[in-house]
Amino acid sequence: MKTFFADIDGFYTEIIDYHPERSAGQLVIALHGFGGNARTFRRLKGLLPETYRLWGLSLPWHGRTETDAVREKMSLEGYARGLAALLDEQGISRIILLCHSFGSRIGALFASLYPARTQHLVLIAPGGYYPPEDYMFRFLGSFPMRRLIRNDLFLAPFVKFLIPTLPREKKAATYNALRHIGWSFPSISLKARGELHRLRAYPGKTLLIIGDRDRLMKASYAPKIARWYQACTVEIMPGIGHLPMAEKPDALCALLVRHWA
Repeated sequence: MKTFFADIDGFYTEIIDYHPERSAGQLVIALHGFGGNARTFRRLKGLLPETYRLWGLSLPWHGRTETDAVREKMSLEGYARGLAALLDEQGISRIILLCHSFGSRIGALFASLYPARTQHLVLIAPGGYYPPEDYMFRFLGSFPMRRLIRNDLFLAPFVKFLIPTLPREKKAATYNALRHIGWSFPSISLKARGELHRLRAYPGKTLLIIGDRDRLMKASYAPKIARWYQACTVEIMPGIGHLPMAEKPDALCALLVRHWA
């Protein structure tokens, strides 16, 4: 396992290569959700067959990823294009995208912008489709909330909703991440910009995974998400909540490998 840093759209990004010894393996890039980091998919390290190589990225304002202190916003398109530039630098032509929650917003757009570079697209409890999610980000980015959320007190209820069991030592970093995501709205939402139709540009295989006990992304919403893709397979994982990679990593890995075969 090796950690390195690289520039992605101006963000000095933490990247963990879980299988540096598998230089010839098919690269799987994991994009975590809100409150996660480059270690979110770490349990897959010993489960993926030797033909795959896993990278975990810490998205902006998460993990050890850094940015200019004055930068308050990110955009999905800017980040997706920055990721493509990194792949060019590394000499990587095609990838598998393994995306969870907020990270799915980036991965889905990347696939639509670079379909020839995306071998498979996996969306786990994806963000960006379910209306209540964007209502929250829109509210956080509105005036006067833009100013009020500089104070953690005003962010606490939203963080509590998203991560009910957040450890005390992670609160400061998590509040900071949510603050910047709110400020970035609507550039972090294709739905709010009326641009979900762009996702249909990806003709490859898409795997949509949702747990039937997920309280943030309801499994019943899966058909509405799937319609934005040309070739989407839906898998509802029984007895699983919002984090299948933590709750049942073995079952998740088996599902992924079967789909990628």
